[in-house]
Amino acid sequence: MPHPHARVFKEALQTLPLFLCLSCLSLPLGALEFAQNSSAQPSSADSSILNSSPESNAPKPKVRGKIVGGIAIKVNGDPITIHEILDLSAKQHITKDKAQAILIAQRLKTQEIKRLNISIDDVRLEQEIESIASHNNLNYQQFIQALHQQGMDIDTYKQKLKEDIQTRELMRNILLSSDTSSEASMRAYYNKHKSEFISATQVQTMRYSAKDPKLLERAIANPSVSLSGVEKTPEKLTLSMLNPQIAQMFSSLQIGEFSPILDAGNGSYVAFVVQEKIGENTMSFEEAKSIIAQKFAQEHQEQILDEYFEKIRQKSHIEHIRDAK
Repeated sequence: MPHPHARVFKEALQTLPLFLCLSCLSLPLGALEFAQNSSAQPSSADSSILNSSPESNAPKPKVRGKIVGGIAIKVNGDPITIHEILDLSAKQHITKDKAQAILIAQRLKTQEIKRLNISIDDVRLEQEIESIASHNNLNYQQFIQALHQQGMDIDTYKQKLKEDIQTRELMRNILLSSDTSSEASMRAYYNKHKSEFISATQVQTMRYSAKDPKLLERAIANPSVSLSGVEKTPEKLTLSMLNPQIAQMFSSLQIGEFSPILDAGNGSYVAFVVQEKIGENTMSFEEAKSIIAQKFAQEHQEQILDEYFEKIRQKSHIEHIRDAK
């Protein structure tokens, strides 16, 4: 049976949406899942899991009869204060036990990111911000101004974005390093579903490119109409030269079918419509392994995260020093 706190840790590792809508700018990035539904209230504990603000960490002066800023728990030596527990419990309207579980999960997540040396450089941050701005039909400076209007400076935003990218990378590492995809199980899947790995050697496409993804959506909905701002270019793709996952995506498309809209970087977006498939090639098992492993990881995601959390807790030294009262 998974540990009763396993769900909390799984929530702490949820994959976060890449793009931030303007109506969400005042929220911490870790709470973006709530911004997808404007009616969601911050009464759920989950919105705090990825965020621990400086205010919540700052020790408070002693109040008569209570050690408000005292240490309640140590997670591998990292302290969780009584104030943090009480503050989170009050803000999220949850029990102190639930607040403790969330804060322990936060500490374990942060420690895993550090142990695995998951670092995000400034170039990656700038690229992410440019993509977010472009998705909201803003240039870089306009996006920064929108942040200021919501009371957030760019340095604070970058720090939160960095933490969220690290969380996504940790999630990816956990799933792809799981042992659910044994050689035997992957080979059995390959032999049973070999038709999934038969592809054309080349695909003749029409490439649609634009700076605005919504403009691309309009072009895809009306491919016979020429839209200003959308460029169409014939392009023949040799699938063996592509990333296996991208090659698999093109193989699965039918004649006349569009690919999903892809981020081409530098504020540009592309989509391809398949016009012709040329040749036939059966992907070898070695070539298909990474695709099968990713498929297995997605199918067993909850089980993988539960088991990973169990292992981390078993290895960790979690010391309860005093109750939060």
